[in-house]
Amino acid sequence: MEWTLKSGEFVVDRFNSHLHTGLEGLLKEALGKIESEGRPFMVEEVNFGRVVGETVCVETSDLDQIVFAQRPSRFGISRFVMNRQPAPCSALVVILKRAEEGFYILISAFVGRKPEPEPWDRNATERSVEFWSGHALIWGQEPVIQGSETTVCPW
Repeated sequence: MEWTLKSGEFVVDRFNSHLHTGLEGLLKEALGKIESEGRPFMVEEVNFGRVVGETVCVETSDLDQIVFAQRPSRFGISRFVMNRQPAPCSALVVILKRAEEGFYILISAFVGRKPEPEPWDRNATERSVEFWSGHALIWGQEPVIQGSETTVCPW
């Protein structure tokens, strides 16, 4: 697949991108609103002003049951919350990396708000642990590697 940014650069899907199912139409619309400004890496949140889907990354509290597990094609453990439902959302997050040739490669696209990188991610920031200590993915909404589940926080 190939799309175009508002600033004119082409965007291509990579073989193992994390483009969530059914988002191709929204992705085209979102990319058409993004100016690259020559950035080598972008994490952009595009708000559509209308509900476009449901987010599976939600805020958590001390009352929530938390579990950790590894997702396929990820290098670390993710935080999950049990017994929660996806929440309506008006935003799409798009993650792009610029290729040497000048076009952009789609890394991921999902309905939701812009998160911090997970604490194990090489792009993690000082805010990653704080963000992921108060947010989690909803258990059962993302595939996990069987047997990787734990209740012990890895970070």
